[in-house]
Amino acid sequence: MSRPVANRGRRRTLTITLQNASNRQRGSFALAVILLVLGGVFIFIGSHDFAIRAVGLAFVLASTYLIQVAKVRSRAGLPQASGEVNNSNVRKAPGSLPWIVSVSLVPVLVCAWCLLQLDAANGGKEAWPVDVFAGVALVCAAVWSLLVVKILGGRGGGK
Repeated sequence: MSRPVANRGRRRTLTITLQNASNRQRGSFALAVILLVLGGVFIFIGSHDFAIRAVGLAFVLASTYLIQVAKVRSRAGLPQASGEVNNSNVRKAPGSLPWIVSVSLVPVLVCAWCLLQLDAANGGKEAWPVDVFAGVALVCAAVWSLLVVKILGGRGGGK
């Protein structure tokens, strides 16, 4: 596929085809996932070494940048100025599944917190309640942040 070039005065604008953008999107998203996993591993392994944790944090930040780059936004998904609102590409409010999962995670988080408090009352000799609480808190943070992004994204909160 060719890339048509439009001249606007002295500036040259490149039009990238959707097929090229799709391949770039997939490639940068896959690289972002790999960097995110590597960053998590480096942060976990380097819990007592600042340099390794810093590299892991840099990997995580690079993965978030690549995920932002992977989002290809076309003008076709935006409603027209004439008032078109029935476009299927426009984001809608989250369905019932994210709400059900979010609400069902609340009692799980409360139970994990109670296990953590019970272990602390008995001297804090076991490590698994801390691991359970951390895992549940991580899942809750991921699900709830996804829900917030879907809610705010549907209203055009971003660029």
